[in-house]
Amino acid sequence: MKLFYAELLKLKNTFALWLTISGSLFVPLILFATYLSDVKSFVPGSEVNPWDDYLIRTLNGCCFFSVGFIVLIIGLIIHIEQKANAWKHLFTLPLSRGSIYFSKVVLIFAMILVFFTLYLTFSILSGISLGHVAPELGFENFKVPGLHIFRFLIGFGIAIMPMVFLQYWLSFRLKSLIASLGAGLGGLMIGLLLKNWEYIIFLPYAAPFQMLNYMDADAPANQGFYLPNAIYAVLFVTLSYQDFTRKFRG
Repeated sequence: MKLFYAELLKLKNTFALWLTISGSLFVPLILFATYLSDVKSFVPGSEVNPWDDYLIRTLNGCCFFSVGFIVLIIGLIIHIEQKANAWKHLFTLPLSRGSIYFSKVVLIFAMILVFFTLYLTFSILSGISLGHVAPELGFENFKVPGLHIFRFLIGFGIAIMPMVFLQYWLSFRLKSLIASLGAGLGGLMIGLLLKNWEYIIFLPYAAPFQMLNYMDADAPANQGFYLPNAIYAVLFVTLSYQDFTRKFRG
């Protein structure tokens, strides 16, 4: 716990915290402004739940922007050590390399969890606010579909696992922040361009885009990438851990 707290303190004077907050606000604010700019276009039909269309837009935004955030936040966290050339100092401390490896993994997932929590909180508050500002949109007439959001998060969490561990591995192996960001963003671009390819489930960076236009009825179909992603996640965490603890010298 002390090691995690020490890692968290390193972010105090970096762009990471501002990136987490501003990134989580971006899509909700854009959606709020878009709905208000043309309310008539978004007024649903009779007995149509406005949250359905709103959440498709919200969760699609999550698919696109959160993966970019993940690549950036991993790069920023690892770049703290790279920039200060501090790896060798860390390795001289009375700490196992394994504990250093996992302290950064825990920090990365903590930042991702904070981002998702803020993103969904701001998105839901944005929808509720729209219901007050423009009652004709009908948000106040229906409950927030929390179970739908929860199911999406489970699937999306599984989708990002291999990407997180692979990007973490690349980030501490590639000393240049630009190189690690380029590799990650390049992988995401390829994944997006090939998202309809029949073998796309075998490309780690493409899995998050399989959650686009998510509906509860799609959940069984989306489970097709669960097994490959689980295998990739175990493979990448094992290989990166072995590399970090046995070969990596900073």
